[in-house]
Amino acid sequence: MTAINSNAFNSFLQEEDGDNALGTHYQNKLIHVFCEDRSGFSEQIVDVLNTEYFDGFQQVLVKHAVKYYNDRGTIIRFDTLRDRVSFNEKGITRDQLLGLIDKIAELEIEDAKEVQETSTEFFIKRHMREAILQAAADWKNNKWDAIQKNIEEALKAGQPKDSGHDYFKDVNKRLSKDFRVPIPLMADLDELIGGGVSPGEIAVVIAPPDGGKSMALVKFAATALLNGKKVVYYTLELSEEVVGQRFDSCINDIKLNHVWEYPEYITESLEDVAALGGGLKIKEFLEGGVTVNTIKSHLKTLEIEGFVPDVILVDYLGLMKPLGSYAEKRHALTDIAESLRNIANNYRVPVLTAHQTNRSAIQEERITTAHIGESLGIIATVDLALGIGRPDEMKEDNQAMLGIIKNRMGQDGVYKLLDFDTSRVYLAFANENEEGVSQSRRQEAEPEMDEIALFLEQSNQNNG
Repeated sequence: MTAINSNAFNSFLQEEDGDNALGTHYQNKLIHVFCEDRSGFSEQIVDVLNTEYFDGFQQVLVKHAVKYYNDRGTIIRFDTLRDRVSFNEKGITRDQLLGLIDKIAELEIEDAKEVQETSTEFFIKRHMREAILQAAADWKNNKWDAIQKNIEEALKAGQPKDSGHDYFKDVNKRLSKDFRVPIPLMADLDELIGGGVSPGEIAVVIAPPDGGKSMALVKFAATALLNGKKVVYYTLELSEEVVGQRFDSCINDIKLNHVWEYPEYITESLEDVAALGGGLKIKEFLEGGVTVNTIKSHLKTLEIEGFVPDVILVDYLGLMKPLGSYAEKRHALTDIAESLRNIANNYRVPVLTAHQTNRSAIQEERITTAHIGESLGIIATVDLALGIGRPDEMKEDNQAMLGIIKNRMGQDGVYKLLDFDTSRVYLAFANENEEGVSQSRRQEAEPEMDEIALFLEQSNQNNG
């Protein structure tokens, strides 16, 4: 039998108080990460989350969070935490707790993974320490079965819980109103597709060559940005500056060939956009040979800078290279789509990309799976597939037909007429009359919009 080093054992049991302490700011970060987590971390740590290591008000919040999980089997979110505090606490304590919740919810956490890893190690270590101390007490009282039970439970505590979704026990988990937290893409469209695209999901826009798929991706990315989301846009075909001009056009409603005429207006408008809390990184990979590992490497660079995206766009899938070697293109495309899905799952963000149809769809109004050909593996992989049809006569009228080809979170087989003006990156559901004819007000719009004219007039007055 191996001899036990009593000095080492006693050192383990008699840790310094400072090593047991959690700073107040760190406690707030941990509570934020716990309530916002979608990766499984919170469910992993909840059974070792000892409230004794938290300060007074933070301790109360953690107790509510742990009790909610024990009662409902799902992680509490900030809205629910506010409700429980409002209902169960009284007077000034309730007001202070609600203020603390708002403060924690507004934190910008740039090191979420570090918080997860550090706190997991912290609480598992201390949970095991308590189990060993209890085992020592049980040893003195000859409670052999209790020793075995406590040690076994301590070893299991804090480990990943991924045995699968229990249909009968996990009702509250799957029916929670915040089960999905979708990123909005476009007004009216979101209502048809379940609110948008959620973390872990992948969507693809399919269109013929010169069909507007990149314009659609910019529109979707701009919508997310204007909703305070952090966006990463990978362009494999156009330069960063060209894509940036498309965002300028889309956000400010200025025609693409006029954006450079309004640098002051755009600069001022972007101050308002930045105040919404989001961010946009545009990264070009024009040299070819881009794989999912190229994207992962860049995401690591962004993480070091403190930029953690809420949504990732890749323009577009067909220009990427698979990780493996395939004799048939369809297998390569499927491999790429599956790799992008892995990014969506691992980084817990939605991933949006695009792909070209075959040339037979160029003059088609309604894009279907019949126009996808060897890309059917992509459709099988994604959660949402949107088709954009723009035959010549629709292009002349600044229109397009948007089809929901596949939709795991709602209705599919739906086709809607769009006002689709590529000159200003403008996409919106058309306002149709009874005959189904678009009543677009944008079609004849001039580039000098009222807001821009007013801005220039005020600027001239100030300079005068």
